Amino acid sequence: MTHSYFRTGVLALALLAGTFAPSAWAQAPELAEKDHVALGKILGKFLTAKPGDKAKEKAREDFVKELEKVGKKKGAKETNDALVAALSMSADLGRALYHSGEYKQNLRGGKPLSEEIAQVPKTNYGLSLPSTYRAGGAPLPLILAIPEFKDGKPVSPAEFLTANLTEQEIREGAAIAAVPMPANKDDWNLLKEDRTGGIAMVMFTWGDVVKNVGIDADRIYLFGRGTEAITAAMHVAMRYPHRFAGVIGMAGDAASDVTPANFGSLPTFFVGAGSNATSFESKAKELGYENCTLKADGTAADIWAWIGKTTRVATPLKVSFQPGDPFPDRAYWVRIPTTAGIATPVVAESDRATNTLKLTIPDVRSVTIYLNATLIDFTKPVNIEINGKLRTEKIVPSVDDMLSLISSSDNGRVYVTQRTYEVTQK
Repeated sequence: MTHSYFRTGVLALALLAGTFAPSAWAQAPELAEKDHVALGKILGKFLTAKPGDKAKEKAREDFVKELEKVGKKKGAKETNDALVAALSMSADLGRALYHSGEYKQNLRGGKPLSEEIAQVPKTNYGLSLPSTYRAGGAPLPLILAIPEFKDGKPVSPAEFLTANLTEQEIREGAAIAAVPMPANKDDWNLLKEDRTGGIAMVMFTWGDVVKNVGIDADRIYLFGRGTEAITAAMHVAMRYPHRFAGVIGMAGDAASDVTPANFGSLPTFFVGAGSNATSFESKAKELGYENCTLKADGTAADIWAWIGKTTRVATPLKVSFQPGDPFPDRAYWVRIPTTAGIATPVVAESDRATNTLKLTIPDVRSVTIYLNATLIDFTKPVNIEINGKLRTEKIVPSVDDMLSLISSSDNGRVYVTQRTYEVTQK
């Protein structure tokens, strides 16, 4: 089954970028796992039914009824209040979304597999799963690995999995996907319209794995072996930092043409790297980011230990990104129209204590914000300040908004409503 939130085309993904200050209001699941499974089963029926089918509307109605029950168990008496209460349970909605997937049933762990990328026929990536893996079981961390460029060609996914990250604790603790990179090294850092660029191959592999394997969206790590692969990994991360928990570089140096500007909430770990990695760390510290780690004598065991303590901040309370020409035009929960020639960054901050969203937006016509209970309290009025101009309004989430925003959500964060505002300068 392919849900719309997995159908994330590479060109659409190019719209996303940058974040900083990895702080967020933490929320733990409140429901039992059986309740997540039940909600996920209904949600899956909705997502797979064709538009206009009676089955889709029936699934929507059933999903609303289940959410209403959840909200009333929390003490709400009226239907609308119950739905707001349920839609404010971000962690539980994420778990339900995880259980809505019908993951590929014939995948078996314990030995390397070769899987075809759906968007690129006759192109296969390498996949390693724990020997105990079963579809729909506990979500796995994912190491999305870019093999090195060696002897004038990219190492094949099969060769990479045979020679690297073979330690028992890694193979039995995570899914590993080895990306089939382009034969031309000059294409590795490109997002090409004909889908042959290295960035496209990384993101196509990512999309195929999360569609078919039960992956924890908050524990996906980019891994590059060798300077070319590390550079490619950093170019991917620079465009999509929201998708990953961290970036790992091994047996090579960091990219010389990637700055830490979009890595504020995206940790990096360089093992045995050179002067570029040292420079990247220094520049990150100048920006106030203390999330770059260098370990000259590091091993795979060190990498696994770092993975064990590094988890994505899915919804940072502070977001900043420099709009590109034309991309990026979005970072996490903030989006502006694609606009060329913008020289100043987009900055947004949520202060949940005062229920205030403060945004500084450059000279564009509008801004869209995607919301969940990590950012605001839906039971109280919300203060929205854009370029110094303040408004206060009641924002109410809805099931239909949540369902329409599935393509922007994942099992680590679910948005339940959005708002678009005109922008005026000070």
